[in-house]
Amino acid sequence: MTKVLVVDDVEDNIVLLTFELEDEGFEVVSASSGRECLELVPKTEPDIILLDIRMPGISGLETLEQLKANELTREIPVIMVSANTSDNSIVRALDLGAHDFVPKPIEYPVLSARMRSALRLVNARRALVKANEELERLATQDPLTDSYNRRHFFTLSEAEFSKSLRYGRPLSVLMIDVDLFKAINDTYGHAAGDHALRVLTDCCREATRESDILGRLGGEEFALTCPDADLEGAFALAERIRQNCEQQKISTEAGEAFSITLSIGVTTIAETDTRFDNTLQRADNLLYQAKALGRNRSVAC
Repeated sequence: MTKVLVVDDVEDNIVLLTFELEDEGFEVVSASSGRECLELVPKTEPDIILLDIRMPGISGLETLEQLKANELTREIPVIMVSANTSDNSIVRALDLGAHDFVPKPIEYPVLSARMRSALRLVNARRALVKANEELERLATQDPLTDSYNRRHFFTLSEAEFSKSLRYGRPLSVLMIDVDLFKAINDTYGHAAGDHALRVLTDCCREATRESDILGRLGGEEFALTCPDADLEGAFALAERIRQNCEQQKISTEAGEAFSITLSIGVTTIAETDTRFDNTLQRADNLLYQAKALGRNRSVAC
């Protein structure tokens, strides 16, 4: 149900407008002053506000200005109500961000039409923001695991690498690979293999910080860039991820269960590294050392 906040210092105006709005199916909340309006908005989260321009204390214009200055309330459409259509305050209200205005005495069909127009505009804007967010997610995330895809992982990691060089800060990289992943797919099916990759991603997220960058580079191979982490800290992180993954029981559609093990190469930025690829390649070489030494282990250098 659409929620309307009616702000007017005259109680009779609120009562009459509430009857009309509720008859049309709106939920109505009311305030008798600008200050009460500002207090109610974060609590009630109205979809639209009908705001009288002339009120004692904080005027409608001052109330509108504060609403539009607040990031949490600026997107709520506000329709100003004025008894004087030639008043310059109407122009000022529109300049401040009011969606529209209606004159007093209010003709409800006109008000209703303008409210519908304001709500359509806001809903269309919200839908556009949501669609853009979804496009951004699709462009940057791996659809199976919701970790970053290869391209975005490199974009973020190269930026952190540049910061590390510029400010002399540590940066470590983990290359992570699921051991014998083809055998998992062959034995339990690709759905079970996909489930295993999601479990791996969850284990990484549980162990990492918000600033760490996890990406799926392809297949069962993942990379993790850790800004401000030295080699000792990165190796400890790798071991936490590896041990946690090994303890997870992954169920199949057939009712079976299996565990996965990981081989991990761990390194940190070196003085000779001029590109992020240098650091990543060293971590990849260490990953192959871990596999050659029998898998299910982390190797750091």
